[in-house]
Amino acid sequence: MESRVIKTLCVSAVVVGLLNFLAFGIIATCLGGDAVNGRTENGRYFLSSHGKDIEVSRAVFNYSRIHVYSVWITHPLALLSGIILGSMDRGKKNQPSI
Repeated sequence: MESRVIKTLCVSAVVVGLLNFLAFGIIATCLGGDAVNGRTENGRYFLSSHGKDIEVSRAVFNYSRIHVYSVWITHPLALLSGIILGSMDRGKKNQPSI
């Protein structure tokens, strides 16, 4: 694969990962927590943050759970892409100029 394409994919992955992480942080703060730290009990759904629970609808709970899982995918992908970008830049610095 051409290095320009790899660089574009890596930059895109970093941007998506950062935006998704930022969106998760803002939304979780506004909602009062997230579903992975939360719980379900007797058909009721709770988001949790720092030991505080807030009851939400099933739809909000499911959204929060899916968003957390998406961060678990995009965040490591962004980190890996950043490492790849860094190694590509180091490779260019070590090449002799013609």
